[in-house]
Amino acid sequence: DAEPMNQHRTVQQGTEAAQVLENPAFKDALADLRRVVTEQWRGCSVHDSQEQLLLLQLAKVTDVFESLLTGRIEQGKFAQHKIDLDKIKNESAAKRVLRRFSF
Repeated sequence: DAEPMNQHRTVQQGTEAAQVLENPAFKDALADLRRVVTEQWRGCSVHDSQEQLLLLQLAKVTDVFESLLTGRIEQGKFAQHKIDLDKIKNESAAKRVLRRFSF
């Protein structure tokens, strides 16, 4: 079945996305990017609407990129939850009874 394989891949991608977002070097680079864009925007001439637009787009792309990684994490969590539910749904009635009463 292709769906469980896709779910496992989604879980793996979520794990990898979390590793990226939690990576100190990535965090620093993202913070530096935001700082540089903000500094350039502040130093930009009020009459240079093209540069202002470019910097705004860069800031938005940075936010979208981070959101995509966060979305992958949430998708991975959801896929793992579905995998866990499918395992419970597919186990026999006897195993369910034993699982409920095991310590």
